[in-house]
Amino acid sequence: MAAEPEDLDAEELLALAKHELQRGEHERALVKLKRLASQRKPPAEALAVTARAYAQLGLTERARASFEKYLELNPKAAHETFELGATYFDQGDDGRALDCWKRALELHPAHPPALFFSALAHSRTGNVAESRRQLDVLLKATPADNLYVERGRDLLKSLDVQAIGSVVPPGANPYRGH
Repeated sequence: MAAEPEDLDAEELLALAKHELQRGEHERALVKLKRLASQRKPPAEALAVTARAYAQLGLTERARASFEKYLELNPKAAHETFELGATYFDQGDDGRALDCWKRALELHPAHPPALFFSALAHSRTGNVAESRRQLDVLLKATPADNLYVERGRDLLKSLDVQAIGSVVPPGANPYRGH
């Protein structure tokens, strides 16, 4: 007979919730995570896992609230600061996302996801120079086989194409008439 959730301690509940999330059993995991998060002093890791589960389910406000609670307990957590920024970015709030990523990069200056997404947000807001600066740091500080390096190179190519497009008048074709 399986143990009832009330018979399990916080460490066991969290381990089971993580296992269930890996298996795609979000509803079962969320029941355990909500129980952990509602404790008077919830385990910090449970708040981060809960935030990620909410983000996966598209419950952005709940994800944000859980990340913020986690960061109150762990203000030097660069990755979770990045993830909080991602919740803003996904909603189109580049300013708040950039604030989070600036903080994440203050904590961990070579954090690949924060560098890449910061560059992407800067490019979306028209700050191409800062976007290129972030990409330069990413490409210099991160191993070549990192996913974000590949994505960074693609973004850099896109910025180059945009730059060329702004110099060449629309409809100009160097092959027309030859």
